[in-house]
Formats: sequence, structure tokens, C-alpha cells
Amino acid sequence: MTPVTEELFEKYKLDNDSVNEFYDLFDTIPLLKSMSSKDRVYAKDLPRENGKITVDLTNPHILEDMDYFRQAALHFKKTGRYTDFYPTKLKSSDYYKFWKEEERRCKEGYVRESDGEWITGYHYFYLNYTPIMITRESDNTKEVDDISTVEAERVQEFPFMWDGDYLYFHYIEQARKSGKFGSILKTRGRGYSFKGGSKYARNYYHYPRSKSYAFASDNQYLLQDGILNKAWDTLDFVDEHTPWGKAREKVDKIDHKRASYVTKVDGVQIEKGYKSEIIGVTTKDDPDKARGKRGMLISCEESGNYPHLLQVWKIAYGSMKQGRMVYGFMESFGTGGTSGSGFEGAEALFYNGGFNVFHLKNIFDRTKGQGICAFYVGEYLNREYCYDKDGNSDVVKAMCEVLNERQDIRNTNPDPSILTKHKADYSITPQEACMRTEGTLFPVYDLREYLQSIAPVLDSFTAAHLTPKLNIDGSIGDKDHEIPIRNFPLSSEQSKIGAIEIFTPPLKSNSSHFRYIIGVDPYDDDEATFSKSLGSAFVFDTWTDEIVAEYTGRPRFANDFYEVVRRLSLLYNAKVNYENKNKGLFSYFDQKHSLHLLADTPKILIDKEMARESYGNKAKGTPPTKEINRWGRRLQRDWMLSDHHSTTEDEKVFNLQKIRSIAYLKESIQWNSDDNFDRVSSMGMVMILREEYHQMVEAEKTRTNVSTLSDDPFWTKNNKALRYKKLREQAKLS
Repeated sequence: MTPVTEELFEKYKLDNDSVNEFYDLFDTIPLLKSMSSKDRVYAKDLPRENGKITVDLTNPHILEDMDYFRQAALHFKKTGRYTDFYPTKLKSSDYYKFWKEEERRCKEGYVRESDGEWITGYHYFYLNYTPIMITRESDNTKEVDDISTVEAERVQEFPFMWDGDYLYFHYIEQARKSGKFGSILKTRGRGYSFKGGSKYARNYYHYPRSKSYAFASDNQYLLQDGILNKAWDTLDFVDEHTPWGKAREKVDKIDHKRASYVTKVDGVQIEKGYKSEIIGVTTKDDPDKARGKRGMLISCEESGNYPHLLQVWKIAYGSMKQGRMVYGFMESFGTGGTSGSGFEGAEALFYNGGFNVFHLKNIFDRTKGQGICAFYVGEYLNREYCYDKDGNSDVVKAMCEVLNERQDIRNTNPDPSILTKHKADYSITPQEACMRTEGTLFPVYDLREYLQSIAPVLDSFTAAHLTPKLNIDGSIGDKDHEIPIRNFPLSSEQSKIGAIEIFTPPLKSNSSHFRYIIGVDPYDDDEATFSKSLGSAFVFDTWTDEIVAEYTGRPRFANDFYEVVRRLSLLYNAKVNYENKNKGLFSYFDQKHSLHLLADTPKILIDKEMARESYGNKAKGTPPTKEINRWGRRLQRDWMLSDHHSTTEDEKVFNLQKIRSIAYLKESIQWNSDDNFDRVSSMGMVMILREEYHQMVEAEKTRTNVSTLSDDPFWTKNNKALRYKKLREQAKLS
């Protein structure tokens, strides 16, 4: 590991901000801390079971002499063949015994008896029987310093041993042994399509009648330099250079291979052979295509761009489970930086702790080990020039390179979205990999950082919030037995009713309609069982510029939601701005003689020609046109990035760092134009009314910009003596 010194930071030209971030990353990300520790252990120091070490995925040991596990590949690389034994089918021959042992290692893994170090069967097959395309320095490359770019080329080579791969394959093994599935988020350029194709090939050759499925939302992820192409290349190589070759007479398609041949028995054609299969399935907009696929392996490819991933996952899960017994293994792969609305499924599988996914202590985010997540491969693992001959990552050197690149982008590109995109593509944490990079104008990175800071102390953070029922007069009543909805997206198992969450109670002395305002995204339909849409209302304090209360939920009857909004308005003495597309809320307030609580259509919208003057129910609230909603989101962004009133010279605090609605933070991070985001919509109503009030205040200041009443222009304009005096002075000048 590269020593951490001032000279190291100078070498990589890191400024103070980058150096501070370096120390913060190693202090808050447990995996970085453990991998850079001087107290790391070796395999020989670990406990063993059945002769094998117990691999701790959350505190990796140092790998040593790992070429021990790739002798077959090294021999092939040197001689062009796997063994020097003479080919024969005699079971007593050394040739036959060699290949039977290789088959066993591909299935069971390989153990080093001296210290108990071992690799899994999938990993052994990948290292020794899966040539891949790697990037290496060109033969013409001259000696350069450590931070300069160099000319490179793509060549075919057996995989190197990487600690990131070692941990990944052990993650799969531990998940499989637990009857669980796997979810992986990763940075770019770590060869996971090759690893995926290798797993299919290993099952195809060593497990008769096995089926391995590759699921994707689109064919391009399977066949256009995708995972199936990698699998077919491996089949061709193994067929040519090993005795494991399989005929594919019955099925040999671009998306489906079956190991079998056709022969005649008593004049009748029958299919014989291994009958193992590799099958590609494109689900597109039909998740039901996953139904009935009982496979030894199912991989959901490019899960970061898989709009119906969770539906596909749940449907396929039903085919992989019988009672308490789980057959086979299912996994999803997601790469950071993916745009569009398809990343939510990958994020849910990674973080939510459900869906039968094997979860670890979260050692990858800046949470100091708080929370759970699945498996993640960051940019600091196995970065080129940043690992040794045994695959141990030099995370210190890697992080200096990563921060140097980010610093350069930050200093040379005025558009912050470029840096956001780079961070998502080449991520340091899973949170960065999950950042939405297109289709949103919200400050995703800052929101994620703030959300990460809350995660370790979430219980204490929310403990001070009140969750009461409100009495008829709007006063605070007993504690609600329902709980606030803090998850997004809402799982199908969770109650949609929700509860009021008060972050800051109203001031008892408040008598102004101009201090508190409420924004509402309502709904009209009762008992919409399958609707994902919720009603949402935010109470906002215009004096402190903070959200002070929220109710988001979907009671059985829409009128119940309207009544909660009405009582919140009474509690805070607040005007209500709402999306007036539907008539239900207006009608309800009319029945309750409460129309005075509804805000008129903001004049600022009429002035900006975004809305027209209307009458009746359309004279209240805000029409949710695309233009108005877009402006509402822009106002939210500007508010989030504005300095909070508590900002000092020593500490800069943004308004977003005072948001206490967990689900609103998550919605803002995940917002896209394709899905439904109720809290963002209701906050848009808040921001539009807030902007209206700001305009009114500024106009009032201009109109009454006088120190005392006697200074008002009225007196000088209407005093005859002063007017005559002014005329005489003008006459003298002329």
C-alpha cells in the first residue's frame, strides 16, 4: 500500500479540498479503512472450516501467491495446451485424471492446503478457461511518470487475479449457500460481462440438464457485445482446447444453445447428450416472460437500465423457490451512470434488505458501517496500475488518481453535471453509482451526501418528529397509530395510509396568513388499490425557509386526505396552494365552508402568462401544466441550493441540509420525467406560492420605502406651499 504523505498529495497535485475529501473517505468508508490498515491479516491467520478459511467479505485479508490458482491458464499460455499428458479415454490414465480434477475444481473450487486459502468453482473456471479482452500498454509505450496517460491496446488474455473478483465470487458462494440471491452495483470497466458469460459456460459444461438464463430489458444488452457474445466465445474456446466439448445439433441459435445431438435408435431419431442450456430472454415491456424459468443461474443484465426489474425479479423468484427450498441462484448487475427511469429497481435490490437478496453490513458507503447493502465494486478496486501481482488493490494510490481526475473536471468544466456524470460512471460509493445523471435538475450529489449523513443516525434524527392526529379544530391530538411513509419507492407490502409528520410545531402567536403556506398534490379516486400515486401535502415556513410538516399518504377515501389538509391549514393558519386539475379538494373545502383557506391562483403565473384569470373552482390553486411544473421544480432546486439563514462565515449551510422529509430527499434524487413523484409535485406548489409571496413583499417594500410616515411622497406631492416654492426655484434657474 502506498504510504500516505504530503509528498504523495503534491505528486498528484491535490488541492486542499481534495486532500480533505481523501481523509474523509478513508475515515467514513469502512472498506477503505480496513484495506489500508497496517493490521490486515493473511489467510494463515484466519479460522478454518473443513480445511478452508472463513472469508470475511466485510474485512478482506491480504492475498498472496495467487498464481497457485491459475496454473492451468499459465501452462496453456506457455505451451498452447492445458496438459502434456497423452490424450486417452482410459480412466486409469494421467490425462483422464487431470481433466477429472479440473472438472472438480470448476465445480467445487480449489483449496491450498498450506494455509486454507481457496477460490470458488465459478472463479476457478473464469481464471483458467475464460480468455477475455484486456487493456494493456502498447509495446511502443515509453517510460513515463505515474500520473501520465499512456498508449494502450486491447488483447486477448486470461484474467488476472483481482481481490475485487475474489470477493465477488465469494459473495456469490455465500449467498448461494444461504439460499439467497445476489445484487451487484459496480463502477465501469471491471469485466462483469466476461464473468457473467463465464458462469453460463461453466454450468453448461459441468452440470447436465442445467439451464442458465440471461435476462435483459433489451436485446442489445445480450447480443450487441453483450453477455451472451462473451459466453459463446468461451464455448468456442473450451470446445477447441478441452475434452469437455459439446455438440449443439438440436439448438444452436444466437440467443439459445443446447448441448445435445440427434441419433437413431431402432430407426427413431432421439436427442441425446448433456442437454444443458444457455438461454437469453428479453423481457422488454412484458415481465411475464420471466415466468416459469427455473434455472441453475438467472442473471438480470444491465439492471441499472431495467424499467421492470422488480416485477421480473418477483416473477422469476417464484420459479426458483419451492416452500423454504431455493433452487439455483439469481443475481442482478447494475453499473453507475445509467440514465433514464430504470435504475430504481437496481437500487431497491441493493439497499432494501428484501427480495431474498444476500445483504452485508454496509462497508461501501460513507456511513461508518451503518445499515445494510448488497455487493459493490468501487473505482478504487483493481484500478489499472493500482494493484500488485496477487491482485491486492492499492486503494491509497487509486484514490489519489480518482480525486485528481475529479479535481481536474471540477476546475475545467463550469457545468457541474459533467462532474456528476463522471462520479456516477466511476463511482467511489454505491450512492454515487445510483446518482441520476440525466433528466433531472435537482442537486443529486449534494442530496445524496446529506442523506448519507442522516443514515447512521436515522432513528435519533426522526425521534424528535411528532406524528399526531389532528382534532376537528386543527389542534394537535393523540399520537397516530399509523406511521409516516419514509420509503421511496413505496413497496407493495407497505401501508399507503401514512401519517402526519410534524418537524416544527407552529408558533402559537402566529396570526399571519403569510408565514405558513401549504402545497398539495391531491387525488380524487377512492380505493385505487393498484395506484402508486399518493396524496402529498407540505407545510412550509416562509420566515425560516424550511419545511415544517408533511402528510403523504392515500387513505381509503379521498375526502379523508382532504380533511387532513384542511386541519393542517387550521393548525398552521396557512393558505393552501394545490394542483387544481381535479375538482375534489375544492368541492370538499366548499362543503366545509373553508374556501378562504385555499390560495387564489398565484398572480405571478398570470403575469408570466403561464395561467389565465379564471372563475369558480379554477380561480383557486394552480393548474399543473408542464410549463408550470417545470418552473416549480426549478424553484425547488434554487431553494435547495440557497444559503440557509443560519449560514455563518465558518460554516456554509444550504437549505437542502435542513430538509427533514426522508422520502422527499429520495424522490428528488430519483426524479425523472417518466414516473410519479408526488412529494416533488406538492413542493412545486409550495415554491410557486412562496415565489408569489416574495414578489408581494418586494412590491410592498418598494411602495413603502420610507423611514417615517412624514417622509411619504404623498405630503410633498400635495402640499401647495412646497409646490409654489419649488416653482419659484425653477423660475430663478431659468
